[in-house]
Amino acid sequence: MNRELKFRVWLHDTKKWGNVACIEVFNSTGKLEYLYQDQPYTIQQYTGLKDKNGIPIYEGDIVKYARIKVESTEFAKGCFSSKAIEIGEEIGEILFIKPSFCLSFDHIRYDDIMPMSLAEHRYEVIGNIMETPELIKNNDNNNQ
Repeated sequence: MNRELKFRVWLHDTKKWGNVACIEVFNSTGKLEYLYQDQPYTIQQYTGLKDKNGIPIYEGDIVKYARIKVESTEFAKGCFSSKAIEIGEEIGEILFIKPSFCLSFDHIRYDDIMPMSLAEHRYEVIGNIMETPELIKNNDNNNQ
């Protein structure tokens, strides 16, 4: 399996995205280092998935997720198929929790976090935790 490895870096001092051309994994002392050592930064990894509009999804992205309800499941010609209807939307943040990228909602328990690969076609990137953190905060207030 070949998955495209891409990263983006948020520079906290300038509040802008920087370029990642190379990542130094370990220096001679075994310490993890990156390109931007002279300023605070956050590196986010590409999940390998795109949202329903073809936008690459990165760790730290805020996505709208279409919840569905499976109405029926049939088995025919050696395959299962399901009929589902959309029952609402939720907004969550993409996190990396070993061993996979997951969708996290503020109002659910840690062990309810859903692996992303289960429903990539139902995601829509609407922001990211660095530039638009209020999307998560506003959504959390709406769920109370």
